[in-house]
Amino acid sequence: MQRLASIPMCLFLTAGLLVSGCTSQYGAQKTKVNYYPQCYQPVNQLRQDENSTGKSTAAGAVGGALLGALIGGLATGKASGALIGAAAGGAAGAVAGNVYGKSKAQDRDASYLQQYSQQLGSEAASMNRSTAAAKVAAKCYDEQFKLAANQFKAGQISRIEFQDRYNEIRSGLEETSFILNDTANTMAKKDGEYQQALAEPYTSAQPATSASSGTSGAAKFKKGAAGQAKGSSAAASASRTPEQNNVATQAAEWKSSREDLESTRRDVNSRMNSYEETVNNLLG
Repeated sequence: MQRLASIPMCLFLTAGLLVSGCTSQYGAQKTKVNYYPQCYQPVNQLRQDENSTGKSTAAGAVGGALLGALIGGLATGKASGALIGAAAGGAAGAVAGNVYGKSKAQDRDASYLQQYSQQLGSEAASMNRSTAAAKVAAKCYDEQFKLAANQFKAGQISRIEFQDRYNEIRSGLEETSFILNDTANTMAKKDGEYQQALAEPYTSAQPATSASSGTSGAAKFKKGAAGQAKGSSAAASASRTPEQNNVATQAAEWKSSREDLESTRRDVNSRMNSYEETVNNLLG
């Protein structure tokens, strides 16, 4: 009983260590805002979302440690078992989504699967917010860049002012791209972790795709392949537990969110290249 009574203290210490190690990855604000605060505001929102996501990840690590300690303590009846479980649970929570489980338990533990579903949903929502903010910022900067270029060509602003305006626009887009790239890299790592941890319910989940009016052979093939995947997915769904189906549903949404984020990231990078070419042509 004394050994088990020490488990709460183990959990508290483990949780404190995990939370203390979580810091922002983006550093200080990089863009000096003089002309376009309305365009930078969504970029600033991305930073706030990162802070929120960071806290969520910390909570996830703690949640993994708590669940791991509970499993370890109950399995061994010893505080040492709880410590081992907490360490393993914290690692799983920090990397793959705030839950702890191993081998067969990953397929059978309903609570484990439920927590993974919640983590997938939370990450999808976070990616959606980041993508939306990046799209708004990119659209705003695009409008302002075209306006500044036209004003320079019309002689309404000087060469120096045009260069200053472009530098701010590019800096804002670079900061947006940096955050999107960092998020994309994190999600790529998590994708591998989820595939390994959740197996079939995750890997077979098909991301939702937007409707297309294209009639090319490639489009038809893609549509047919999606239909086949949907049929096989329905068959697999019938043999899964409700918790596994929830994981598959959240995984499909997670993958859709990741695809949208990747597309937005490529668009932002493409805009920067296009703007640089235009500026070089204008300034010579």
